[in-house]
Amino acid sequence: MKNIVYFCPSVDFPVGGVKVIHRHAELIDAMGARAEVFYCWGEGRRVEWFRHAARIRAHNRFSPDDFVLLPESLVGDLWARLIELDIDYGVFVQNGYLVTRGTNADDLAACYARAKCIACISEDAVRCVLQLFPDCADKIVRVTYSVDDAVFRAAGKERLITYMPRKMPEHSALVSTLLRRGLPPAWSIQPIDNMSEIEVAATLARSRIFLAFSELEGLPVPPVEAAFCGNFVIGYTGQGGKEYWHAPVFESIESGDVMAFTAAVQRRVHAIETHKTTVGDNLLFMLKERFSSERERKTLANLIARIEA
Repeated sequence: MKNIVYFCPSVDFPVGGVKVIHRHAELIDAMGARAEVFYCWGEGRRVEWFRHAARIRAHNRFSPDDFVLLPESLVGDLWARLIELDIDYGVFVQNGYLVTRGTNADDLAACYARAKCIACISEDAVRCVLQLFPDCADKIVRVTYSVDDAVFRAAGKERLITYMPRKMPEHSALVSTLLRRGLPPAWSIQPIDNMSEIEVAATLARSRIFLAFSELEGLPVPPVEAAFCGNFVIGYTGQGGKEYWHAPVFESIESGDVMAFTAAVQRRVHAIETHKTTVGDNLLFMLKERFSSERERKTLANLIARIEA
């Protein structure tokens, strides 16, 4: 059985895709296969902003017993080096819009042609890959992620609106400024920044509305977590989010239309104040099924089977 090694991008701040990589490695291990995470920034550093039980590879020595999953944004010349070492590899596409970033198109086509599989996190990611590499359709394996509803759940709701300023900071700053001029006095807006996963969940648990500033993403994670915490989510789908962006929990805003964004939030505040509307479990049933651990495990089982075939 191959040892599946997820290469992890060199970021030490909260990124949903990094959490997905660790979660996948952790689950694959729990399913009886073998998986670990290799930090591309080198040895001696660990991701610490969320809890996980993924095994971390503490060295950079690889062998044909390994199967490497390269993130779409970092294939570079790593795939060619893996071929020289006779190591099988695949590509993990969490954001189809990053596939061509910083990579020669001809080399990229060769990379995907030689890959044993292409794991895609969403239908949007699949479409991006097939637009670039239509001959790779038989290599694609759909995977997903899950959200832990024991961590991300509603509690002690306040008249609070939240957002993540790291996402499209100019847009989020403008929308939050416009909103502050027109919200009822009891309402407040809080940015979610420099927080651990537990702190994020606790803040979302108190919030009633989450502002999404997703820009060209494969399957954005924060809006799902916010919805699990009982938030109405208003904002940009990032394209990939269209897969789950359904009313009445989610309201889509055309990217850049900050006035429509502001008006939609004000309407939602009015509905909450006037009609006491809330996001209950009955509205979240389909979403929680879509992002369940059971579904995530099924997709990973398919990935393991493809790797071992």
